[in-house]
Amino acid sequence: MTKTGDIMVEEGLVSPGDVDQVLAIQEKNRTSLTRNRGQLFGMVLCDLNLVTPLDTYCVLDKHEKLISVSDFLVQKNIVTQSRIDRARARARAKDIPFISYLLEDQIVPKTLLQQVLFDLFHIPFRSVSDVVFNQTSRDKLSGIIDKEQAGEHKVIPLQLTGNTLLAGITDPDNLVFLRELDQQFPQYRFSPVFIPFSGFTWFYKLLYRENWGAKKANNMPVDLSLLMKFSVSVTDPDRDKKKILSLYDRYEQVRMQSRNQEEKRSAAPVRNPDDRSGLFFTFIRQNYTRISREYNCSGVEFSLKKTDDRLMVTALPQKERSWQK
Repeated sequence: MTKTGDIMVEEGLVSPGDVDQVLAIQEKNRTSLTRNRGQLFGMVLCDLNLVTPLDTYCVLDKHEKLISVSDFLVQKNIVTQSRIDRARARARAKDIPFISYLLEDQIVPKTLLQQVLFDLFHIPFRSVSDVVFNQTSRDKLSGIIDKEQAGEHKVIPLQLTGNTLLAGITDPDNLVFLRELDQQFPQYRFSPVFIPFSGFTWFYKLLYRENWGAKKANNMPVDLSLLMKFSVSVTDPDRDKKKILSLYDRYEQVRMQSRNQEEKRSAAPVRNPDDRSGLFFTFIRQNYTRISREYNCSGVEFSLKKTDDRLMVTALPQKERSWQK
């Protein structure tokens, strides 16, 4: 039984017999020339209608068994790691989803990205132009996902047919938000499709009668004190990489907001540097090793601290004393 199979059984989604069936299918595909050769375990479960793509993603995310789009592209030698890092940085600077930036900058052809997304998550990539918007469903759609939620998560309710809600998502992590909605609205079945960010903004205006980002452009910046109230506990840097990158994202938000404020005071714009997430991860891993050995602790809590114009990473070994750089 594969580890993924163990997880699915433990979560009560499938039976051991279902796992054996999937393993048999995978073995058959490995020895054949069909297009499903090497198909992922969770995706075979979806093909058999034993689990939904939503269930599969959330369970694998919970157990840190997901393969990300960027990791897949690098593993398959489709895009280099350095180009992925630059794309992430520029997508973050433009505040658009990573997969949409891959298309916008023509880093990955649309047909290839469609196949990658389906192979990894069993979710199709569609154009919103294929969706017929019914004006009479506006209130019901916006009552399930309001404009604040849609704007924050970049998720849009596209169509309600019977009890099935077609939801446009722009990032795989949106599936975690859909799972929360699924529990909040048990009367509906949520069916996700990936859509480009341009389609999201177009449908957002159509549904909510407001441009996406209009309030964001006019409102004050996010309170830095709120951004700083974030920490991650690291017990194994490689296993906790997702946590570390979440801290990096918060670090970049604070740093870029500070730079934006500096730009307003200066006539010369501040250039956005390339992504430094790899360096940040190495920095955390090296200092986790040093601190855990020095203080003989298994966990280190990392957070952010800003003094004057300096942004620092702080660490607390077992909440005993702080270290900073």
